[in-house]
Amino acid sequence: MNALKIVRLVAMAVAVIGAFTAIPEAALIMAVIGLVMGVMGDMADNSNRTYMMVFAVTLATVAGAAGPLPLVGSYISDIMGNMSTIMNAAALGIILSAMKDRVMD
Repeated sequence: MNALKIVRLVAMAVAVIGAFTAIPEAALIMAVIGLVMGVMGDMADNSNRTYMMVFAVTLATVAGAAGPLPLVGSYISDIMGNMSTIMNAAALGIILSAMKDRVMD
């Protein structure tokens, strides 16, 4: 198991745990995890970068869609909202990495 997989597992754990309990400074924790994921990600080609960027936008759009479901809807929406925060920060990390690559070339 490489470091990126561990970061991804930690991101999922924080997103799920954050939906059920209050985590102090949760937004900061999710932003840092997302930035690390974006910078560490396997973004050697543009298709991986594009996939992650589209995924972040799509997740932000549909994060609250499960809200009307009885009993579990609010939890699913909270988990998807937390993952949206993480993935948006990952998208920022990808953009910063791409900018660094362009400057360094």
